[in-house]
This record gives sequence, structure tokens and C-alpha cells, in this order.
Amino acid sequence: MGAPLLWLLLSPAWLGGLHELGWDVRTQGESQDGEVMFPTPSPGKWDMLTTPCGQTKIPTRIVGGQDAELGSWPWQGSLRLWGTHICGVSLLNRRWVLTAAHCFQESTDPFPYSIQFGELSAVPPIWSLQAYQNRYQVERIVMNPRFLWTSPYDIALLKVSSLVTYTKYIQPICVVNATEAFHNRTDCWVTGWGDIQENIELAAPYNLQEVQISIINNTMCNHLFKEPDFRYNIFGDMVCAGEAEGGKDACLGDSGGPLVCEENSVWYQVGVVSWGVGCGRPNRPGVYTNVSEHFPWIKRVMAHGIPRTDPSSLLLLALPWVPVLLCLA
Repeated sequence: MGAPLLWLLLSPAWLGGLHELGWDVRTQGESQDGEVMFPTPSPGKWDMLTTPCGQTKIPTRIVGGQDAELGSWPWQGSLRLWGTHICGVSLLNRRWVLTAAHCFQESTDPFPYSIQFGELSAVPPIWSLQAYQNRYQVERIVMNPRFLWTSPYDIALLKVSSLVTYTKYIQPICVVNATEAFHNRTDCWVTGWGDIQENIELAAPYNLQEVQISIINNTMCNHLFKEPDFRYNIFGDMVCAGEAEGGKDACLGDSGGPLVCEENSVWYQVGVVSWGVGCGRPNRPGVYTNVSEHFPWIKRVMAHGIPRTDPSSLLLLALPWVPVLLCLA
């Protein structure tokens, strides 16, 4: 992350399709079973999913893309496919985890996926009992139903099969229904285990990386992505972050990871790493899914599980067949 940081390592066929488009995909209010309970709005300011949240034991940070310290980002987790890191995730409560929907282009079956929390390395020692105890099987994958394998709506919720144990190294991040307070902030952070520059992978011991970046408003971001030979749409459910001079960004392997900002010693997740053009290029900020835009969907899924199809739609489809069925009877 000395320069860039994130993006998901995708299958050649699917990644090739996105490359044709010019994309580089980057890739306590709880009940007894860990489900979040509502409603308990944040005092006077925001509606929040879970409290307490956004607490970290390490108050200091290193600007410019460096190794993170253990416990500095306790909500950060590693999504693993057959045991290998593919994406970042963030912990919302003891049962639910947030990530990017495009992380599941390989398979939407939860069986081969697990999540590792509480580790600095993307490759913890196989004999580590602590790592084993903090690894959780994915029970359910809930992708935003409007996601069509390209942006927007690049967001997904994962339900783990057992309650996550909180420690000083494993804590949930705050998610709120509005993030206007963080617009144009220059002191937000993104974390992950992805490439540290374009085509340069993170080397052993595969330590979690952190970099401080600026939030760029969508009007400016759209302008940067609207040059004559270079046109991309920045939708309303996206947020951009980076630096005009480049050098700080997300990169291949960090998809799904959190973009977070601090206010009054509490950390809030503003974005989910989604896509970008290259890594750390001047005037090419990274593009993230705006978490607050999806707050109602996140809240609904966490409270009730997978949204069901509207029965009224099914009824309308069935009505034309009623006379036929009556005749057959």
C-alpha cells in the first residue's frame, strides 16, 4: 500500500470482460443468536446498526501506506475461498459481515468460503490455534439483488455459521444511514492485503496494509472519469477516494475491504472497495460502494434474512392461468 492497495484477483474470463470496458475490479443491540436488534438510533445524529462499534485499541496511524499494527483495524477480516485470501470484509456484528458482491464471481455457494478475523497476516501459520479459533464458516451469501456483475450495487452481506467472539483485536465497525459528515474529508483510511502497486503483490509475511486517503465528492469524481478517451459513470451509490497526485489507493486483492473515517474517536465505514482504473494513478481515484446508500437494505437483511419476492408480483403472474386451470378441473 506504499502506493496502491486493493482489487480482487478475478478469473481470467470475467476479468477480461471488464478489461474490455477499461475496468480494474478491486477486487450492543444484539439478540442471543447475534442478530442485530432495532430500533436504537445513535443519540441525536444517525441511525446505526450496532452499538457499541467503531472502537480501536491503537490510537495512532502511519500516513502513506505502511504495515498496520495488530488491533488497529479490528473489524477487518479476510474472505477466503478454499482457505486462500480473495477479498477483504468488515465485521458488522457477531453474525453479519459486509463485503463486495463481485467477490463471488467464482461461486455463490457459501460452502467453500470462510472468514478470518484477528490476524495481521493474510497467511497465518497453519499451526496457529488462535487463527483457527477466529476463523468462521460462511453460512449465507446475500448479494444486493440489483447487482449484475458490474457496478453499481456492488455490495453483499455474509452470515457466519457461529457467533463471532469479540476480543481487543476483533470488534465491529459502525455503519450509519448518512455519511455527509465525511464528504471531502482528507483523513480517512483504507486497509487490505492486496497488491502494493500495479502488478506487484504484497510479499511475505503478507502483513495487513493501511493508507490514509481523501474522500472526493462525486461531482469532481465524475469530471475526472469523463475525459474524451476515458469515460466511466460514477453512480449515486458510489463514493470516490484517493489523491490527485496518485500514489495512494486500493489495488488488486483488496476488494470488499472497508473505507473508514473517524469522528469523535469512533470509526464509521463509509465505503466498500469496489473498482478502479489501475492503482494509484494521478487523477484516477478508487471507487467504493457508498455504504449509507444501502443502509435500508443492510438493515432489512440483518433483521429478517434474505428478502422474499413480493407475493403480489407472483399473484399477478398466476392470474392469467386461473381460467385454464378451472377448465382442466
